[in-house]
Amino acid sequence: MVMIPPRHGRWPLPFSTWDDSLETMRRFVLRQLADRPRLLEVAGEDGQVQLRAPVVVNLVPRPDNPYNSRAISVASAPATGGSHRDRHLGYLYDRMLGLAGALHTLADAASPTPIGCHGWIALRQIDSAQVKRGGRVFDPRELQPGEPLWSWCSWDHDWDVSRERPFSRAELVQVGYRIERIYLDLPLWRRLDALIYPYINRPLPTDDYYAMYEDRRGRVRLGATPSTGRVVTATGARQPEQRAGSVIAASRSPRAAAKLGREQKKRDAAANEDLAAWRMFRSVPHDYQGIRAITRAAWGNDRVLITDRQGLEIGLYRPSDGLLTLVDERTRPDAVEALRAHGIEPPFANGLDHLTDYPDALIRTKHAGDDSADGNGIWSILLLRDEADFLALPEAGWYDSGSGKLAIYAQPHVEPLTTLLRRHGIEPSSITQRPPDQSIVERNARAEAYAAAQLGPFRLADKLFRDPNEGKRDLAQASCRLTRRAIDLVPQAHRRWLNAEVVEGPSPQIRDFLSDIQRSTLSRKFNSPDTEDKIRACRLCGADCHGTASGIAYCLDCLTLSSLGILRDSGTDGPWTDATIWALRKLAEIEFGGPPSRSQLTRILLADPDLADLAMLCRFLIPLETSSIARPARKPRRWADWVRLAGLTPDATRRSRGTETVATDGHPCRSMLERRIDDFLHQHGIAHEIEPHYPRHPVLNTTGLRADWLLADGTYMEALGMMENSTYAAKVQRKLRLVEVTGTRMVMIRPEDVGRLPELLSEWMT
Repeated sequence: MVMIPPRHGRWPLPFSTWDDSLETMRRFVLRQLADRPRLLEVAGEDGQVQLRAPVVVNLVPRPDNPYNSRAISVASAPATGGSHRDRHLGYLYDRMLGLAGALHTLADAASPTPIGCHGWIALRQIDSAQVKRGGRVFDPRELQPGEPLWSWCSWDHDWDVSRERPFSRAELVQVGYRIERIYLDLPLWRRLDALIYPYINRPLPTDDYYAMYEDRRGRVRLGATPSTGRVVTATGARQPEQRAGSVIAASRSPRAAAKLGREQKKRDAAANEDLAAWRMFRSVPHDYQGIRAITRAAWGNDRVLITDRQGLEIGLYRPSDGLLTLVDERTRPDAVEALRAHGIEPPFANGLDHLTDYPDALIRTKHAGDDSADGNGIWSILLLRDEADFLALPEAGWYDSGSGKLAIYAQPHVEPLTTLLRRHGIEPSSITQRPPDQSIVERNARAEAYAAAQLGPFRLADKLFRDPNEGKRDLAQASCRLTRRAIDLVPQAHRRWLNAEVVEGPSPQIRDFLSDIQRSTLSRKFNSPDTEDKIRACRLCGADCHGTASGIAYCLDCLTLSSLGILRDSGTDGPWTDATIWALRKLAEIEFGGPPSRSQLTRILLADPDLADLAMLCRFLIPLETSSIARPARKPRRWADWVRLAGLTPDATRRSRGTETVATDGHPCRSMLERRIDDFLHQHGIAHEIEPHYPRHPVLNTTGLRADWLLADGTYMEALGMMENSTYAAKVQRKLRLVEVTGTRMVMIRPEDVGRLPELLSEWMT
């Protein structure tokens, strides 16, 4: 194992442990302590002596992580046995990944050799005599507010294993120590780069690359107090109150000051370009028709949505504070009239005539119940971009709803952004022009890269590409590498939406630390336990991978794309929409025998490799992610909308509690879930009666309860699609009790079980 030297730093680095790795972590810790390791004594800041049991862990990149493809797993060392999945202890926190990007580079360069680092299990001595007298394993006087350490939790009886209390009192007494947490002794930032880049014969990043981060790293103590907006500098002096989350650095060097001056000139120049674009924007009337107001209640808060005739949401009015936010400021007069027609008189309805120099921007508050008294009333002013996600909009300034302060990052934006607030009925108490915090600099740089990528209907590629020597970011459209044979499986008119690069020459070998991930992902995707050991070529791109005995073989990249897709719903239709419709129809034809559900796409139950190839490519062309487009041209489509657009449910009627449609055998269905199950029963020759009565019972069934289906052997079947509804869930519980009392049998199917119908209903399949 390639070991990263310890940093012997002041601040310990914990990692997150979740339920799926809790038992593995427990076994690892107890096994390490059972071996009676040599303990190190370290004096803590409180003057107390902390004991450390040294450990070695394996760091494994996990591109299969559904939440973050840059995730890094912490696992026990390979010598403990099993795959890295069997040895998985937890994940590095996301906030550390940006400071440890070189770990991915090292893992690639070192493969197939695993990489690792040092760490320790933090311990405290237990007073055995006190414990024998019935005392606690800790002294209550040691408790500190918010202290996250495991064994400082107060429990002696009724213990259940959990992330907060992973070890029982008996286990702690047996090892003789309070087990506080596992920490990593891992260098970060420049220190890590200085170790890794020379090792792999690559030049170190330049000083300019680090300059963007220097003001917030190394000069600021980690012990900030964000709840008050105050930050303690390295000298310990408390600084004036700032925007929550901002950072005050030590005085800058002349070089840093000159750099800030250059950056400010760039921001001002870009802002002047915005002014010209906004003049053009205001000169063209908006094209929304039938603007109206609709009241909705969510989480105890009334909200009034501003929509157009097609149901596209273009604004939100909050009665709690009278704030009307719109994705297009040109619609404000029409939105005000819509509120009046709805019986609401906005407090800011008059006086818009002189507020004409507004920007194409949006005020984004933190949440629906934002209250300035909670200290979180900081509102972002975001510059709108067509077909851009809300998270990819640059911030031009911020407004503190508690103090009334308005801060703007570029001088040319001062007048239009102030006008924007006044159009919301807000008069700022003070207006300042100031440079953005580093976090906003990074956000805006990403937004610029997002706009430059011109994504259109393509999903954003998972990885953020950065040149360490230039400090530049580049966001790319999602794409794939395919052989000519695979591309030819898709009709000519739709191939361009694969955004595919034709594979030429040999493909790279599979990296050792990805081998196990690829095998398990393939096994889950095809519900196949017969994955073979030998390496073969991916049927779509030719890369090395494992396969099944039936001939199905796909690499991790292709499997990931079949789960994420290449496309996204950008809110604007075009030829790409026809490609998605083709893919949905083809899947209904070759795989499902009817309209598929979104949950069914997580698995492929085809044994024919040629059909599996087509099923994989169809999934590439379906927008499986839900995008949050800031200003779409139409209402975002739900899955049922896509299915109807493809003509797969021509008889469907949308109701408040589902989509009524007719199954292939003519049976009426009250939801798409019922339709898919009924079609499966018909397709596999399983005789079924719809809406049969349950047996009568003097207590449990006096109202004539019905099931969804009754099979030929007397088994009742239920499609449980509304378990989040308390009334519905209570009725299901009554049915379960009735089945138990009467000695009948029931099969329950939830939406997530649709892909497992062959497994659940194998007993009745012919």
